[in-house]
Amino acid sequence: MRSITIHDAADDCPHHGATEDGFQESALFVWHDARAGVGGFWRIGQEPVIGQLSSCFGVFTTDGARFRSNVTGVPMATADRGETHMGWGTALRADLDTLAITADFADLQASLRFEDFFPRYAFSELVGSPARTEHHKAHFEVAGSMRGHVTIAGRRIAVDALGYRDRSWGVRTWGTLRATRWWPSVFGPDLSAHCVAVVDESFHGAFGYVMRDGIPYTMQDIDVVAGLDYDALSPRSATAQFTFNDGERGTLHHRPGDGVGMHVRGYTAVESIGTVTWGDRVGMSNFEIATNPTGGRKPPVVAFGANFTDGLSRR
Repeated sequence: MRSITIHDAADDCPHHGATEDGFQESALFVWHDARAGVGGFWRIGQEPVIGQLSSCFGVFTTDGARFRSNVTGVPMATADRGETHMGWGTALRADLDTLAITADFADLQASLRFEDFFPRYAFSELVGSPARTEHHKAHFEVAGSMRGHVTIAGRRIAVDALGYRDRSWGVRTWGTLRATRWWPSVFGPDLSAHCVAVVDESFHGAFGYVMRDGIPYTMQDIDVVAGLDYDALSPRSATAQFTFNDGERGTLHHRPGDGVGMHVRGYTAVESIGTVTWGDRVGMSNFEIATNPTGGRKPPVVAFGANFTDGLSRR
């Protein structure tokens, strides 16, 4: 097996001592329990030097219940960031040393814990793409499971889900991304895949990896295609074809369940969460899509396949 840098447990916790205004640290968790009919997403990004944070949290059920909380560039309190946790007020907290998430809103409560399926491999090395900035070097992503419970509109649901998480920290410049297709697919401890296709003002390309039976493989010849609804934002379907492992072919098919709309620092994306198939395997899928070729910063007028309404709502 090829040698890849592994981040240690300390890198899961907040990184202190930054002095540059553009320093940003983020933690992202996404999960989907198809059997229980519930899924969720949370990304928190903190900019401690300038004292601001952005957070997008959402949960949905297959019978149409939705909850969302999205803020961007709001003041960050001292208690929002500690030695081992990141959060937003009393509503959201991630204890990163234990990968435990708690949410406490009037219409949504959650207590969840993530468990990794494989080590914290350095993402740029895992996908075979050179790290173009220090921010890209300080980045890892891991497939796993999410267990616990959520209560939405008074209904308590036990969660035993497949999931994915993403950690990064460093100086980040907002406003340069023009298109993103970010797609983790998790089938179980023995198989997961991730592909990303991105257009930035200074770079564009597609890269990814397959993790099979604990062995990482780099994707090659990646072709990611999304079928969009007429809101030009919500995917009705997505397909990725690629090669790996000296020519072996793979094909992923995404089927949306519901979505969470994220708007952070002018970047708008739909987190389309549902199921993915690869041959006869069925897993958890998060197809994040952003399409912004002209660099606009306004939130969308409408989204058919994702929730952009804060608070409790119905699909």
